[in-house]
Amino acid sequence: MSAEEARRVHARLTGAFSLDAVPDLAARRARLTALGRAIGARQDALVRAVSEDFRPRAESETLTAELAFVQGAIRHTLRHLRRWTAPRRDWVLQPLPGRAETWMEPKGVVGVFSPWNYPIQLALVPLVTAVAAGNRALLKPSERAPHSSEALAALVADVFPEDEAAVVLGGPKTAQALTALPFGHIFFTGSTATGRLVARAAAETLSPVTLELGGRSPAVALPGADPAEHAPAVAWGRWLNAGQTCVAPNHLWVPRGTEGAWADALMDSARGFLPRDYTGMIDPRAGARVRAMLDEARAAGAEVRTVEADVPVPPSVVLDPPRDGALMREEIFGPVLPILPYDAPEDVLRAEAGGTPLAAYVFGEHGAARRFLARMRSGGGAVNAAVLHLALHDRAFGGIGQSGHGAYHGERGFREFSHERTVFTPLSTRALRVLAPPYPDAARRLFRRMGR
Repeated sequence: MSAEEARRVHARLTGAFSLDAVPDLAARRARLTALGRAIGARQDALVRAVSEDFRPRAESETLTAELAFVQGAIRHTLRHLRRWTAPRRDWVLQPLPGRAETWMEPKGVVGVFSPWNYPIQLALVPLVTAVAAGNRALLKPSERAPHSSEALAALVADVFPEDEAAVVLGGPKTAQALTALPFGHIFFTGSTATGRLVARAAAETLSPVTLELGGRSPAVALPGADPAEHAPAVAWGRWLNAGQTCVAPNHLWVPRGTEGAWADALMDSARGFLPRDYTGMIDPRAGARVRAMLDEARAAGAEVRTVEADVPVPPSVVLDPPRDGALMREEIFGPVLPILPYDAPEDVLRAEAGGTPLAAYVFGEHGAARRFLARMRSGGGAVNAAVLHLALHDRAFGGIGQSGHGAYHGERGFREFSHERTVFTPLSTRALRVLAPPYPDAARRLFRRMGR
């Protein structure tokens, strides 16, 4: 789709939106129910489309992390939508006796710019929430997952009228043209670098923005953490989707002298992904980038352990890589896990100081791990687990600082895509007379008392 065609789609949705034409609760529920049924009917086709993009994507991952996740979000939304949409009303005494109300109104046209790494989930969950809040929605999926994007376009076209929701296909020029347009809200998931560009473009039209970015999410094994017990959780989080997950553990801190034991346990867990449950890299460019990182680490003398497998980039761990190498500068976004030794837990806090990753994970005795995690900044996190905090439909998910701002999932997402409009109605219009001058001396004394 050309930039001009994309602008026409935006104009069609914008022209259709007004507060007089907001779908009522029954209509929103009907649309979401129809979307859930359409996903179920297209399960095989969606699994096949995603796998064609990743060459292959493990079926188990698409079924769980994509389709089941979206269906769970739809069910949760349907279960709670009546409460979320209901106006909140209270009687108040100040500034005057009356009734205060909060109306939950849609923002208009929501632009969802979704990434390639979870092409179904990260497109449809924001779409579901935007529709639940009564908005029109424009979805721009990533051109790096073309089969998934085409499947999304067909799915949305079958469920929604073209003036309620639409999918725009295209590359960076199309996305750039869209982000220059005014939206009721822009929801972007992707890299920090691209997120900055989206935020700059949105600033020109004063479009509010939610940025779900990434970051180098650390995992920390405290003294006493057991590789046999805790390594499987780290390994699952790292090699799920071949590491192409925004909240994957990016590197693992371990007590010095335990690196070998952790590497062995991690490699044992990694072998369980192969051959059936291991996903490929999204494209040759992504694979070449990760292989270059490994080559650089080897050349610098780091020990690299790799699962023997006939795949472009097999699961690997790198013991104590050089701190100035790409593995330690960039978000890896691939099936490689650096293992970093520390002498005291405080060393980890100093090394991670100033960072604001999307997630942080701490392993060890429950109380100690919770206290340690409380001293690390991150968008979200987990104790003795990885990634799973993202799967909580009734809890906010989002970044902080360099990993983004704003949040979604469940009611938090509904509020993100809603305008909370406050309306006040005085109990009596006669009471308004006390607000108008000239003020008697008694009123002036009251004003002074109120300001103390």
